[in-house]
Amino acid sequence: MKTVNTKFTRQLLSTIGLYRPIRAIYRHFEHRQEVAFYSKLLEPDSLCFDVGANVGKKTFAMLEAGMRVVAFEPQPDCMYELKMKCMDYLNKLIDCECAVGAEVGESTLYINSVHSHSSLKQNWLNEVTVNEIQVSVITLDQAIEDYGRPDYCKIDVEGWEYEVLKGLTQPIPLLSFEYHLSQKEVGKALVCLDYLSRFGDLRINLRAQGRAMFAYEDWLTLQEFLRLFPDAFRSRKGYSYGNIFVRTDNYQLYQ
Repeated sequence: MKTVNTKFTRQLLSTIGLYRPIRAIYRHFEHRQEVAFYSKLLEPDSLCFDVGANVGKKTFAMLEAGMRVVAFEPQPDCMYELKMKCMDYLNKLIDCECAVGAEVGESTLYINSVHSHSSLKQNWLNEVTVNEIQVSVITLDQAIEDYGRPDYCKIDVEGWEYEVLKGLTQPIPLLSFEYHLSQKEVGKALVCLDYLSRFGDLRINLRAQGRAMFAYEDWLTLQEFLRLFPDAFRSRKGYSYGNIFVRTDNYQLYQ
């Protein structure tokens, strides 16, 4: 079977004026998948933290699924776009233009050249830094004190996930953080899981980037998951990165 030349296909579609409409249709389909995913995962009106909200794709999907969202994003331009995107749901959105970390204070945010990515970790995945700004930092504990304990907390902070978790000293019913299958990033994911295990028995699942469902129908114990991760995913197409979901043993999925 011949492989598709993605760059050539994109150039061809652009030439005949179809690239932007097809991309818009794909993004709409992707958004509807996210809304359906969160609608099944969470009860209506659940409180969600979106840590590392960027331009608000996940925030928008959670709001459309009927959730209340506190969005944490330190980049001013990204936060502006997020609020514009979520304009119809401002009564259910709290926007916090700050980063989340291990301690309350200030830190340097490194803004990269790729898709407005940024991190408090310099040279994350060797991306090129195009700007540096000082941003305020709060902890998850402080966020919980200010806004209440979330039913779900999504963490996607470009290599800073463990630092975010170190600012948490209490369990959250359901939490997810980004993983990558590079050796260095696998170690980070394992450290995050070890930290979360202090809050009690865990149930784990995994969702690859762009997939509409979890990798496993039944949630795994931490020990079962560690026997599979990362080796069982290295040969699976499309699983090079995504999100690991962690719930406490007594948390029940909404159906």
